[in-house]
Amino acid sequence: MSWLASTRTRLRLLFARRAAESRMDEEFRFHLDMETERLVREHGLEPEEARRQALAAFGGVERYKEELRDGRGLAWLGGLSLDFKLGVRMAAKYPGLSLVSVLGMAVAIAIGALVFGWAAAMLDPTLPLEGGDRIVAVQTDRADVPGDFDQHVLHDFVVWRTELTTVRDLGAFQLGDRNLIVERGGKGEDRVTDVVAVAEMSAAGFRVGRVPPLLGRPLVDDDERAGGPPVLVIGEREWQRYFGGDPNIIGQTVRLGETVHTVVGVMREDFRFPRNDGFWVPLRLDASQYEIGAGPPIQIFGRLADGVTFEQAQAQVAAIGHRLAAEYPETHEYRRPTVVPFARTAEPTASGPEMTWLLYMIQLGASLLLVVIAANVAALVYARTAARTAEIAVRTALGASRARVITQLFVEALVLSAAAAAVGLSLAAFALGWMEQLLRQKSQDLPFWFHLGLSPGLIAYVAGLALVGGTVVGVVPALKATGRRAYGSLQQFAARGSGMKLGSTWTALIVAQVALTVAVLPASVHHASALLRTSMRGSEYPAGEFLRARVSLDREEAPPRADSAAAAAHQRRFDARFASRAEALLQRLGAEPGVAAAFVSDFPGGEPHRRFEIEGDPASRNAAADVGGEKTAVLSTPSSATVGFFELFDAPIVAGRGFTDADTAEGSTAVIVDTAFAARIPGGNILGRRIRSVESRRASAGDEAGPAPWLEIVGVVADPPSTTTDPDDVALPNVYRAAAPSGLRRDGAQATSILLRLRVRSGLTPAFTRHLRDMVVETDPSFQLHDVQTDAEVLSRGARELRTFALAVAFATLSVLLLSAAGIYAMLSFTVAQRRREIGIRVALGADSRRIVSSIFRRASAQLGAGVAVGLILALALDRATGGMLMGRLSAETAGLRGAVILMPIVAAIVMVVGLLAALGPARRGLAVQPTEALRDE
Repeated sequence: MSWLASTRTRLRLLFARRAAESRMDEEFRFHLDMETERLVREHGLEPEEARRQALAAFGGVERYKEELRDGRGLAWLGGLSLDFKLGVRMAAKYPGLSLVSVLGMAVAIAIGALVFGWAAAMLDPTLPLEGGDRIVAVQTDRADVPGDFDQHVLHDFVVWRTELTTVRDLGAFQLGDRNLIVERGGKGEDRVTDVVAVAEMSAAGFRVGRVPPLLGRPLVDDDERAGGPPVLVIGEREWQRYFGGDPNIIGQTVRLGETVHTVVGVMREDFRFPRNDGFWVPLRLDASQYEIGAGPPIQIFGRLADGVTFEQAQAQVAAIGHRLAAEYPETHEYRRPTVVPFARTAEPTASGPEMTWLLYMIQLGASLLLVVIAANVAALVYARTAARTAEIAVRTALGASRARVITQLFVEALVLSAAAAAVGLSLAAFALGWMEQLLRQKSQDLPFWFHLGLSPGLIAYVAGLALVGGTVVGVVPALKATGRRAYGSLQQFAARGSGMKLGSTWTALIVAQVALTVAVLPASVHHASALLRTSMRGSEYPAGEFLRARVSLDREEAPPRADSAAAAAHQRRFDARFASRAEALLQRLGAEPGVAAAFVSDFPGGEPHRRFEIEGDPASRNAAADVGGEKTAVLSTPSSATVGFFELFDAPIVAGRGFTDADTAEGSTAVIVDTAFAARIPGGNILGRRIRSVESRRASAGDEAGPAPWLEIVGVVADPPSTTTDPDDVALPNVYRAAAPSGLRRDGAQATSILLRLRVRSGLTPAFTRHLRDMVVETDPSFQLHDVQTDAEVLSRGARELRTFALAVAFATLSVLLLSAAGIYAMLSFTVAQRRREIGIRVALGADSRRIVSSIFRRASAQLGAGVAVGLILALALDRATGGMLMGRLSAETAGLRGAVILMPIVAAIVMVVGLLAALGPARRGLAVQPTEALRDE
């Protein structure tokens, strides 16, 4: 184990250097004293003479000290420390280059860190519970439908819970929403009504989590018995929010929907299993009430038994699955049960090899972005290194090895990349935190373990990027600067840079720098300006009076038996209940003074786009045979709404008639179009004309489904105001159909919902929002109001997001432009330095300043012009490859002009101007060359 002792010694010497040096001095002193005493004793020399001879015989104490330091691995420390100090001094000596280099690499590192942080959260989520990596889900894949899961596994769950030995504490859950109704005042004076997420879960979920309750007890197995008393466990956060942290909460009753529950426990904040829940009720399901392969959708969880691996659990689950497939081929032939980490079962997570590889490719692209920018910076650093040819040559002549010089230049570059890594990591940390906050604001269903932020893996990745950046920026120029020409530079360094020439390579670098800038900037400028312009756009209507929400009716009772007459009757009762409750709510809202309400198919910005052909119009008939081509008739936004929708916006009917209740009947073909749609139909009067979608059926069902039905235009309404903050949203024409509330419903496994648009002309207030929630609950305790927000809030939040994205794009664009300008400046500076002798001779021969400057700018203009031409070709190729998305083809068409027609020449002109301005400094430096100095140097 000599290597271990050597390693301990090296570490001890590394972190206790002073003590080691002191021991070394004492050791040398002891040997010298012993030799001096011997010479005095045996040869009778005087002490001074004996000391001198002992030192001479020893051969130099400092030389031995250096050898010992080298042998112990300490010599490199002093040199490395000096290299870092020199790197800091060089960064301070060239502040412009350092600032641009750090800024450019910081943007690339921040982008790479953002992608890494997102990919890590998607690909490798961690469950923050004791032994969270051993909590698993048993899910059933559908072999006949790749990527789909079958959650109707109630009978399978019963079998697994009985036979599965590799997974313990097997349980199930289903998620849903309930109306929470808390009476604080006794007569409704202080009633709290809110929609909360409720997990119906097996008691095993609390054993799997291994988190003790804060108060009372968790659910137990007895709570799952059919007919048992309704009990409830709440989370600490919900206990504080809805009950004020009442220590006497245990035993109190709480109403969830139509059922009154007794609170039996409060769970600690770190327990939000299985998703992000704060209310738990026992899951009570009787498999005997359902046929094999049927039942309500549930999800299965458990914990791997001690000593059991995923592979062993998967093998046992697969064996049981094969047996069930043999016993029940009608329902289980394509079922493939699998065991997966529980944290991989919820959105947002990456599932499937395609998504995984996509994230890996995005990560690779983000990492290569740093290499591209670092190569740009390397060109700048090489220009700086060219001015240090004499220094490098002298160091080489004095004995410095090539490796030593390369190490010094690498450490200097590492100082820049380390600073860029610090800035990039800070930007990424801020952006990741902001993104997570934004996601949690938009989705209350985000898993409790989903986290975007700094992690050891992310920090290690950024450190790796810094190392890569330092290598590209430092080592590549160092290898060039210390090549064979460096040895000839010692004899030639009076020529001031003649030893480092690039010729055509230098021109290619300038052309490539300009071309990449011109190719990238147009799209960046377009999107940044579009985002900023949209964020500054005010609303065209009183957004503070409008509200949007989703109303759902929960299925608190599961159908008694699948594929049975009882199930069909149950569904009919539910449908009738939903229709009556929706109509009652709409009537009640309409009776409120100053309130107008309507149910709609989509909120603003979420409507689908459809192309319509017009009966009798040849161009639109061609569109039916060429869907998606340039011959399509009218691209519009079809919407459905209940009668009274137009009254929300005070939109008058300018021709024909409005909707009536008869238009909501099934089979009705009446539609109303806005004036923008009417303007696109040739022939004047459009009332009575018929239109139909040319792609809705074909896209979903294929050509054999036949064309969509014809719709008759019965009226024209004024154009609605813009109600979105989407920068790509264009003022498309609108087609409206009338529908009853039941025709607008959205059916889910647990609930049926419908979208509500409402206007309060006196202005929306928190008091009215509470009143609205009470009205919904009073209509039916299982009627729930979700995602309540005013249009003003939506527009304001969207504007803030757009401004943030615009600033990010502008920052990245500015960094690219600065990096390009700095690169051009450095390259032209080096070109002038190479031509120092030529310029001096020309001045000595009588050339005036104008011709000198003209020659410098002529070469710069040729290089910039070539780069701009290549960049424009690249920009057009990218725009064509992306279908015009980079330059905003859709919005440009609406404006009557392609964005590329204006943006690309403008960006090209800006880059030319910036490049020529960057050439001013080198040109002035060229004018300052004195003939006598240039000739004396030669």
